[in-house]
Amino acid sequence: MPRQPDKNLSLEAILGSFEKEIERQDDIVYGVALFFECVSLLHNEQESIVETYHKQFRNIIQRGRDMIGRASDLLEDARKDARKVSLVRTFKFKPCAGHPRPAAMIGRAEALVFTYNQLFPNRPRSQEFSPEEIGRLLEEASMSFDGDVV
Repeated sequence: MPRQPDKNLSLEAILGSFEKEIERQDDIVYGVALFFECVSLLHNEQESIVETYHKQFRNIIQRGRDMIGRASDLLEDARKDARKVSLVRTFKFKPCAGHPRPAAMIGRAEALVFTYNQLFPNRPRSQEFSPEEIGRLLEEASMSFDGDVV
């Protein structure tokens, strides 16, 4: 569940908390992308399954990026104009919107990002993965998945 700022916090604390939540949401979006990489590897010979997941995850990732963009713009505006902090307080993050089980997907995404950070410290997120790296990531992260992998 996304964290909301406490009403009694200072402006700096509220904006700092909001910035951390934006970073968390960015990690979730990246984790969803990693999850799609894992699904693609598991079902690499079943094009129709991969295509179905591609459409679903592409939409989830795009909605997440749009939400992060709006939140980042709001953060920038609130830093320039403290009167906009009320908008920061009421901003609602909706991670994994459109997924049939968003809480489970968030958990998987967070587990993948946590494992990614352990296995590949200092690696740029833009760097492509080999099938072996995705397999290793999936194997390590799946121990903390709740239920089935897909």
